[in-house]
Amino acid sequence: MIRDIFVMSLDAMRSYKVRTFLTLIGVIIGVGSVIMVTTAGNSVSSFVRTQWNVFDPVGMVIGTGTSGVTPQLSIRSVSFTAADVEKIQGLPNIKTVAPLGIVTLKKVSLRNGFLKWESRPGNLMYASTAAILKIFNSELESGTMFEDGKNEIVISKSFSEVFGKDKTLKVGDTIYVQRIDTKTLEAKIVGILKQNTASYMVGSIATPDIICPTTPYYSTYFGSNVGTIFKRVTAYSVLLAEADDITHVQAVQDEVLNYLENGSSDAGQYKDKNTDFVIITQQYIVNRIDQVMSVIRLYITAIALISLIIGGIGIANIMFATVTERTREIGTMMAIGAKRRDILQLFLYQSTIIGLLGGILGIILGIVGSAFVVNLLNSSIQTLGGAISAGGNIGLSYSVEWFVIAAVVGLVIGVFAGVLPARKAAKMDPVVALRYE
Repeated sequence: MIRDIFVMSLDAMRSYKVRTFLTLIGVIIGVGSVIMVTTAGNSVSSFVRTQWNVFDPVGMVIGTGTSGVTPQLSIRSVSFTAADVEKIQGLPNIKTVAPLGIVTLKKVSLRNGFLKWESRPGNLMYASTAAILKIFNSELESGTMFEDGKNEIVISKSFSEVFGKDKTLKVGDTIYVQRIDTKTLEAKIVGILKQNTASYMVGSIATPDIICPTTPYYSTYFGSNVGTIFKRVTAYSVLLAEADDITHVQAVQDEVLNYLENGSSDAGQYKDKNTDFVIITQQYIVNRIDQVMSVIRLYITAIALISLIIGGIGIANIMFATVTERTREIGTMMAIGAKRRDILQLFLYQSTIIGLLGGILGIILGIVGSAFVVNLLNSSIQTLGGAISAGGNIGLSYSVEWFVIAAVVGLVIGVFAGVLPARKAAKMDPVVALRYE
């Protein structure tokens, strides 16, 4: 009996092909829209998370700025000393600490003969220690790490071609770097970093062109403002650190802040009194990104769900119209022995099939449409260029759970949209139905 009712429902849908198709459109668009929106949101979220995946989840940036729910880090002010680095390194649960001094270069030069020089515009050079490689998950492709106090540097693979592929820099070569204060220093290349296979929107931070020792390249000092005009203390704007385990990240934050704020740190004395100590972890960045993306997905998904509701209204509308048009047929079926339950099932099955079929076709539309939307986003990124373009392409990341959710919602809408029309048909008086014109 159920099989017969199912076949009759399909026959009824075939009898009203255009009407059935137009009803399906609403469900298909609704389900497809939900999948496309969630997939696009998931893909963009994964892309942005990757771009900020500068170091391990146990990593953090320690600096000064404005604390609060949304902390802001300032790299203009310098506060941290070598003594702070040493003290923080000795705190529990700390794995590695590296100071970061930024040296702005005016130009980089290569001697090509006795009096012939070739120059290129400079960028930024990082003054730090060997620990910075551990924090950035970088490795040397060739050579060794520099020694503090020597005119030695480590360069990136891409920077080795700054003077052209036919003049690739290699370990043992010497270049000359001119700082923004016009002081020129000799720099012997002792190591070349491995090329990072991942592209980051902040790639210049994670893979700097040049890494150098503090001495002799970095020259930001505290002098007369710390008590004696003859005392010069090297000062850094930012420290990079790692916890020994991801479960200790919060504990490390608390320990570092406690040290910096308890009055025994140099940074506590040297920092601007109007600023706060700020610690930003990768997990914080990722969480903030997820919060923003979740809000965006919520609003757009809500709009897509409206399409599903409209599709449900369309199903209810078509089913009411079908019940009215088939009134005499309903009366005939009841007259020859069909029960009210059979009539109820007939129309309920029909609306359920529409909802289920719309959900399946909507999933197919969502899969194809998601690929199109992500390709469109990648095209837009390439058009924008710059740092965003350098971050690579957005990968297609389907939210499989939404396939199930969208299909179930389509089915449920079909069922609920058919309940009232089916009940109306089942409650008809057979005599009245047979007289209907």
